Amino acid sequence: MRFEKQELFKEIGKEGQRKLSEAYVTILGCGALGALAAELLVRAGVKNITLIDRDFVELSNLQRQSLYTERDVGSLKALVLAAHLKEINSLIKVKSFPVDLDVENVMLVKADIVLDCTDNMETRFLLNDFCKREKIPWVFAAVFGSSGFVFPVTKEGPCFACLFSEPSIPLGSCDTEGILNTAVALVVSLQVTETMKIIVGKQFSKDLLSCNVWGNSLEKIKVKKRVACLTCKGVFEYISRKKENSLVKMCGMNLFQMRGKVSDLVLLEKRLVRLGKVRRGEHCLFFKELVIFKEGRVLIRAKSEAIAKSLYMRYLG
Repeated sequence: MRFEKQELFKEIGKEGQRKLSEAYVTILGCGALGALAAELLVRAGVKNITLIDRDFVELSNLQRQSLYTERDVGSLKALVLAAHLKEINSLIKVKSFPVDLDVENVMLVKADIVLDCTDNMETRFLLNDFCKREKIPWVFAAVFGSSGFVFPVTKEGPCFACLFSEPSIPLGSCDTEGILNTAVALVVSLQVTETMKIIVGKQFSKDLLSCNVWGNSLEKIKVKKRVACLTCKGVFEYISRKKENSLVKMCGMNLFQMRGKVSDLVLLEKRLVRLGKVRRGEHCLFFKELVIFKEGRVLIRAKSEAIAKSLYMRYLG
């Protein structure tokens, strides 16, 4: 579908449609929120998209993560989503990065506007610092259970750190809360709509939008700049932090992430093949319970943190 003769929504108009087609959009996280957001933006006429996600498709994702099918299970989300978007509109330009966003590669998100579709508070604070420093608008979104939040962050208004003063504040997760797939659709609809408003220059919400699809509620909550907010003062502490190598529990059943040093996947494959079957992907190796990426990141399926560390040390330590 080439979209040359796309119908114009009267609130957007011909000039607004041009702005959508020329805008560069980054979607950080290609799971439940990100997959649907990408689809809606492409179908609305956005032609330049960057996709960033560190995870691969699991069977349990299909309940809420649109565009993915059973044949995608085991594939990297960023790459699979890019292929599906190309099937919607073959003329779009898509860059996909199957990486974990950190201080060393945060420049990958640089665009005209960024959609936060992650499930990680630390990553959101890093994104907040970077976008505030670079004066890039971004739209926060989160969903858990049947509830969700959407909040546009711009250079003039309060930032994410004004709303959540520290990353330890819990929002819930797919593991702890479960997710109603219709809640995803509602939250993404709000997030993408606010994104399009910003792109075309229309009035967007300055408030935190809080919704609950099960309770049929939509609430606007005023957010004020926090006097003690370091980000608003130009102190970007999350960008200046060193990359950590700690074990991270992923949003999924029994899935952990560790960082290490992998200098050469070809040499590693030769070593591991003596211990078992190795399958080569475009950006990684699949070996037993491990998915090993060329930048040193490793996803480990294990029943506990201790077992995950043990598997890492056994094969890569």
